Amino acid sequence: MEYEDVKVRQIRAAARTLFLRHGYAKVSTAALAREAGVSKETIYTRYPSKEAVLADVLEHLIATTEEPERAAPAMASRADLESALRAFARRLLNGLMDRDYMELARIVIAETPRLPHVGETFRHAVPDRALAHARALLTAARDAGLIGGLDLDSAALMLVSPLVTHALLHVLLVAPSAGVPPEDLDVDAHVALFLRAVSFREES
Repeated sequence: MEYEDVKVRQIRAAARTLFLRHGYAKVSTAALAREAGVSKETIYTRYPSKEAVLADVLEHLIATTEEPERAAPAMASRADLESALRAFARRLLNGLMDRDYMELARIVIAETPRLPHVGETFRHAVPDRALAHARALLTAARDAGLIGGLDLDSAALMLVSPLVTHALLHVLLVAPSAGVPPEDLDVDAHVALFLRAVSFREES
């Protein structure tokens, strides 16, 4: 996002409100401008399209907006890797368990058969970025000699998929009116299990 000013925050907040209230397809750029208190021209100087607004809303809800290569800290030990994976998993899961995020995901699922580009926007804004972050962490671990030969794409999928599945089962597939708090996932146990499944080089 080239611009990150008060107008962007107004547009993002307005889009989140309107998309959740009316669905993506029924929200016009004019309606978005009115809700945000800006002109249509202001929106287009910051976003090339309504799809870009949706992507921005989704990215900020899921809290993975930094570039993947910046998300990988320096690693010198297995403890460093475990700490980095736990932090990543907690951030991702917190975003996935956000009720607004899942309601937007529900809207995307409903709109995609008619508007395939909406599904493509969602996939790029959230799943693809999450997998890229996981892969960046594992690449850093491999480069530090902490893990041996490993299919990084498959390993990233193995790390991320259970988090997504947990959110689907306990948020997306549960009616908001149920009033039942979502079940917690033990992130530490998940990461520990993941690490046992990948091959490590012996630390000296």
